[in-house]
Amino acid sequence: MTQADELGYNRSVRSQEFAHNRTLYNRVQKVRSKLIFFYIAPLAVYLPTAIFMGLISYVVAGALDALIVVPIAAYLAWKGCYRYHDFSLMVLIGVLVINQLLLMFLSPYENKLFYDFNIFGKFSIMHLVLLVIVGTAAVINLKINITYHKLEEADGFPQFNERFFDQEMDIKQYGIKDPYQQMIDDRKRTASDSMSDVVLPQSSPDGHIADAKQGTMDEL
Repeated sequence: MTQADELGYNRSVRSQEFAHNRTLYNRVQKVRSKLIFFYIAPLAVYLPTAIFMGLISYVVAGALDALIVVPIAAYLAWKGCYRYHDFSLMVLIGVLVINQLLLMFLSPYENKLFYDFNIFGKFSIMHLVLLVIVGTAAVINLKINITYHKLEEADGFPQFNERFFDQEMDIKQYGIKDPYQQMIDDRKRTASDSMSDVVLPQSSPDGHIADAKQGTMDEL
């Protein structure tokens, strides 16, 4: 295989790789744009419903729980979706699971604490629906984040366009000096520094030069 054939083969392989990565990147962006609705919709419904049920039943514990959990869940979902932060998504799932267990634990004791409204039982059912929807979205988000992180390490990210990639490589290559040119520049700089250390005699006025010549002649 000649050098031209090898270059053509490498360019063909790179074109296929860029096309594949570009398809994956577009798919990640498409899924991410849809996931945000699966985060916002359940949280946007759960919070006002919890406040409303707390007002009509005079049991504010459930509403306070929603006021604490929903903003935390929204922030973690935003960070995981738009900042590709995997740990935030795992914390999001953990927060919702712990809160679900708390509501289920308090539900049997509600009749003794808050009369017969069964508010925690109702909240537990609503929160379970919230957990299923948001938790599923978080798991899908984790999967696309893994793909995104792999694409980050690939050449040409995020455009995956050969023209842009070649331009970036040219810019980087332009900033790297050839080793021989670097050696020549170093020698020139060293020679310049050595010459600057040489002290040249200062020129004397014409009168002083004449006096010096006259003194030399007298000695002769």
